[in-house]
Amino acid sequence: MGATFSHLAQSLKGREGGVGRALCLNTLGGALAPICFGVLLLPEIGITYSLLLIPMLYLLCIPRAGRPYIMASAAIILLAILIVQKPGTHRFISLSKSDKIVYHKEGVMASVCVIEDPNKGLHLKVNNRYQMGGTTSVFSDRRQSYLPLLLHRNPQKALFLGLGTGTTFATASSFPDLDATGVELIPEVIEAVPYFKQVTGDLTQFRNLHIVNADARRYVSASDENYDIIIADLFHPSRDGAASLYTLEHFRAIKNRLNEKGLFCQWLPLYQLDMETFKNITRTFMAAFPEGQAFLAHYSIDQPIIGLIGGHEKLRFSENWYTKRVRGTSFMKVMAGYGYDSIYSLLGSFMAGSDALKTFSKDASLNTDENPIVLFQAPRFVYGTPGEPKDRLMRLLAAFSPPDPEAILAEIITEHDYLARPKLNAYWSARDRFLEVGTVVERTSDPLQLYKRASDPLLEVVRKSSDFSAAYFPLISIAYEIYPKDRNASFDLLSRLEKANSTRPEARILKSKLFDTTKSIARKRN
Repeated sequence: MGATFSHLAQSLKGREGGVGRALCLNTLGGALAPICFGVLLLPEIGITYSLLLIPMLYLLCIPRAGRPYIMASAAIILLAILIVQKPGTHRFISLSKSDKIVYHKEGVMASVCVIEDPNKGLHLKVNNRYQMGGTTSVFSDRRQSYLPLLLHRNPQKALFLGLGTGTTFATASSFPDLDATGVELIPEVIEAVPYFKQVTGDLTQFRNLHIVNADARRYVSASDENYDIIIADLFHPSRDGAASLYTLEHFRAIKNRLNEKGLFCQWLPLYQLDMETFKNITRTFMAAFPEGQAFLAHYSIDQPIIGLIGGHEKLRFSENWYTKRVRGTSFMKVMAGYGYDSIYSLLGSFMAGSDALKTFSKDASLNTDENPIVLFQAPRFVYGTPGEPKDRLMRLLAAFSPPDPEAILAEIITEHDYLARPKLNAYWSARDRFLEVGTVVERTSDPLQLYKRASDPLLEVVRKSSDFSAAYFPLISIAYEIYPKDRNASFDLLSRLEKANSTRPEARILKSKLFDTTKSIARKRN
């Protein structure tokens, strides 16, 4: 384009000048182009056709239409026609061989598509780079909503910043007394949400759920509403505009929108952050929420997600708090299905209190509007070599280990409150060991190989805490899978599992079903 402008300016040169006129026309074109393309053409014909239109328009600027120009113009036009006519090649989307596009739309701000994988799983993709969730991440997506909603004693009004597939937002429908608003910047993302109806339900049928197309930061700043819960989605900091959602000014604006007992949860994708950026965001969050705490969304080593939760006061819970919180509610069984069946499974995701977070991030810089350090650091992750997410997760666990029960538990009043401290410590010990096992045990789809590699370390985890079930159920699955191939190994594993945690009935029940049935069949044959 620069060479073209220079050439055109030279062609206008005459006795009376002409370069000034060329510059004037170029400036006028530069002023009109954002309106023509950004407002009119991009929404109507998409980015590909708009880009193809540019070289064609340049052809009109050729001052002397000699033979070389005519041949070059014809070649460009022919190439453009071929590109447009061939289906499937005019979308800038990277797909695996078995993937297919079920929805695609190019908007002013982003290109959005829904991709179906060979297993019929659907995934939301923005600008061909940012994976925004899908039907295969339901467990994690819903926990990102359930955790902060459970930590509040009685949420009546919630604000979700960022919609994605709508799965996290849809969980608000489980709370009948909760009125929730979801804010999403990209209109095409909102249009794509119905494709995930199988995991979200029909959001238009829930009277307590409302979706707004708006910029999250501007919405928070301009709103005069107050909320009990504000949940910020996973914003990839290197995505355009996302870094401004991690600034001190934005966090303070959110705090101003919280009720007296309100909570704000900022989810951070540790798998998309280097440690330096994570520390900067943490320090910035703590500057706005001095009593902030950190939680794990789930126990994944491949895609670890950290939640920073804060409000106007410190969160602390008694041993019987969870029972009172869910007793008599319609979502009690739902919570158990997502791993929140007791105070220990809920607070078992706790990583660090305010003192630990301040110590961890004390040497980091604040991310502000005047010093947007995250904006400049984030591209290092995309173009650098930050290492494995599991390594960063283990570094965090080491930095915060062991968590302090006094940072999350209320003062001792009853005997149960006293016993809660060692039980919670045991849970955290089992959790950290479980994650460590995941980093060292080689993965395999062969259940017998998995039995040989993982059974002993997972049984060690089970023995650490009777309340920690994340290692218990994989062992149940292994025992069931190896039964047809090696019944002795299956029986041995179930027996050891039953002994390791005698408070849970699943190992005993499965052993009874598998081996009592085997004995009865043998008797009939005899």
